[in-house]
Amino acid sequence: MTLAVVACGVLGYAAFKFTGQVSGHTTLAVRKAAASPRNVIVTPTLAPTPSATPSATAHPAAVPQAQTIVAVSAVAFGPQGKADGDNPQAAAQVLTGSAPGWTSQWYATPEFGDLKQGTGLLLDMGHTVTITTVRLSLGSSPGAKVELRLGAAPALGSLPVVTTATATGDVLSLRLAAPVKARYVLVWFTRLPPDGAGTYQAIVHHVTIQGQP
Repeated sequence: MTLAVVACGVLGYAAFKFTGQVSGHTTLAVRKAAASPRNVIVTPTLAPTPSATPSATAHPAAVPQAQTIVAVSAVAFGPQGKADGDNPQAAAQVLTGSAPGWTSQWYATPEFGDLKQGTGLLLDMGHTVTITTVRLSLGSSPGAKVELRLGAAPALGSLPVVTTATATGDVLSLRLAAPVKARYVLVWFTRLPPDGAGTYQAIVHHVTIQGQP
C-alpha cells in the first residue's frame, strides 16, 4: 500500500514537471512571437521610366539658290517655227546683250496687222534644266504683251504657256509660280509696242534665264 502511494506521488510529480515545461515553452514561444516584429512586405518604388529622347526634327532640305543659265543658241521663231521667224540674223545677240539686239519686223498694228498670231525668240538650253525666272531687257516703249512658253520640243504646239505679262518699262521679269523643267524657252510676243514711227515692233536686247542647270 505504501509502495503504491509512493509510486503515485512520483508519477504525479513527473506529470507536473512535464506540464510545467510544456506550458513554459508554449508561453515563451508566444512571448517570442509577440516580441518579434511582424514581417513587412516592402514594395520597391520604381523610378519613372525616362521618356525616349525625342528625335531631332528633320528640317526640309535647303532649296538651291537660282543661278544664271546660259542658253546654247537663240533663233527667231514664228507661227511655223524657225522657218518664218522675224529678223533671224540678229537673234543670237540676245544671248550676249550685244547692240542693237534683236528686233521683229515692223507691223501696222499691235496685232501684227492681222498677218500672224505672234513672233518671238526660241532659246535652246542644250539639255533639260530647271527654270524659275526669265528676264528680258526690252526697248524703251511699253506695251508689249509676252507669253513665256517652255517645253521639250521646238514646236509651238509643244511649248505650253507657263506665264504671261505686259511690259510697262524696258525690263520685264517673267517669274514662274513654281520651277519648270524644260529644254526650250520661247519668248513669244502676242502684242507689239509702238516704235515711235507710227508702226509697231518688238525689241529685245538681252534674255537672262535663271534656275538650276
